[in-house]
Amino acid sequence: MSEKSGQTKSLEAKLPWYYNVYNTIKDTPINLTLLLVSAFVFYKVVNISRQRRNLNRVRNFFGYGTDNEKSQLPPLRRDFTVKELLKYNGTREDGRILVAVNYNIYDVSCAKQVYGQTGAYPQWAGCDISRNLINFTAERNENQEFDYMCDLTAQQRSTLVEWDQQYSEKYPLVGRLVSDDDDDEDERPVDGENEEDRKSQIEQQLGTI
Repeated sequence: MSEKSGQTKSLEAKLPWYYNVYNTIKDTPINLTLLLVSAFVFYKVVNISRQRRNLNRVRNFFGYGTDNEKSQLPPLRRDFTVKELLKYNGTREDGRILVAVNYNIYDVSCAKQVYGQTGAYPQWAGCDISRNLINFTAERNENQEFDYMCDLTAQQRSTLVEWDQQYSEKYPLVGRLVSDDDDDEDERPVDGENEEDRKSQIEQQLGTI
């Protein structure tokens, strides 16, 4: 018996590790239950961790959870071309930072930890970041021509409108991004009387998608 027992142990030693695991589970059904429960708990922990990372990523992107520097700059109300917008990248004497989202221009000067020269996305300052938000890319938009975004899909447009809504809730609306073919700079509105109308347009766009 001892010889046969020794041969059996020698044979088991040569078998793959997962074969022994299988035999253990088969011989003791409770092990299978514990294994399934452990796998489920592990999945839930990983899923929750991933969701928290994504949430923190978005919150950090918008500056939530940090003390945003309250902007002391006077309100700005006017439209900009792409080339004019480039000047508002935080390097001006007043330090004002503007970005364009879905043709709406927002003053993000209060979020220097995000868009400032030492922030997370300094390359976005003074740019139309619509495509960056759609594709969640960090590259600087080097295009100095007006982007009509005619190639966007319905899903991409919906995503852009959602981003626009989030920016409108977080930052002051300055004006619109216009092409060089639009009205001259002197004819553009400089007051804030159309700000509520622009926010209403965003809400209407959200309602039609």
